[in-house]
Amino acid sequence: MKRLYVAHYSHISLGIINMFISALFFAMMIACVKILAPAMSAVESIFFRSIIMVVSLLVFFAFKPPKKKTKQGGWWLLFLRSLFGGLSMLALFYNITHISLGVASTFSQTMPIYVVLLSMIFLRERVGFVVLFATLLGFGGIVLICDPHFNSIPVLNIIVGIIGGFMMALAFISLRNLKGYFDDNVVVLVFGITMSVVSLGILVTQAFLEHSWSAVWSNPSPSEWIIVLIMGIFGTFGQYFLTKAYMLAPAGIVAPIDYTRVVFGLIFGIMLGDALPHISVALGMVLVILSGIIIGLPNLLKDLRSIKGERI
Repeated sequence: MKRLYVAHYSHISLGIINMFISALFFAMMIACVKILAPAMSAVESIFFRSIIMVVSLLVFFAFKPPKKKTKQGGWWLLFLRSLFGGLSMLALFYNITHISLGVASTFSQTMPIYVVLLSMIFLRERVGFVVLFATLLGFGGIVLICDPHFNSIPVLNIIVGIIGGFMMALAFISLRNLKGYFDDNVVVLVFGITMSVVSLGILVTQAFLEHSWSAVWSNPSPSEWIIVLIMGIFGTFGQYFLTKAYMLAPAGIVAPIDYTRVVFGLIFGIMLGDALPHISVALGMVLVILSGIIIGLPNLLKDLRSIKGERI
């Protein structure tokens, strides 16, 4: 019985740790995108990131084939996870092209709130008041960091933003139901293939509308290709640890930890020359960090006490 208790809380703690690592890798990936921004569009960056992810995993599978799982089937869940992820990305990039990046990012970060609510309704996971409070606290921090002006946003973009956050939540909820069906890397591979197709579709559509392929496709220099490769590697690790987090721990616990991605992004932005954050942004960073501590620390402490008790 004690071993089962330790294993349960170990999975929760490992899920939290994996989410923190994922947030760090994604922030480093976004920093690479920022460096490449003058020479490459965001959609191109996503396309190359996804292609590098797919190639990296195929090479990895050549040396270490994916593990066979005990459960059979699950292909529909895998398809839905990739579909929802693709739709959320489409919504995000639609808003990025029409409204400010800060506001578009705020809408995408509403995802954890939907995850917490959906995990209670469909996964029947127990999410206490503390987790709900921390989720709202973290979202409040995101709002302060992005400093959105909701009154100036067209209704269509508000609808698209809400749908995008909801689709992203459904994608991550699907990850929890995929546990036992597929190896973690297989889930990441299928998502990478889906995002390659989605981003390429966006580029082809833009080229068709503008009657010019050169208008949407850049010609990076050798040094920029190196940054593209690094960006793809960071994105691959970020996606892997994200997938691992949702398969290890309840979605309602690990989802709010993803707020730290914005904090890491702000730190890397300052390192790349961005101005020091305004007082409201600094307060938002504190709220985000506090949100992660409230959610993660109790489970980590329980895990440490359980492991210590097992050794004794």
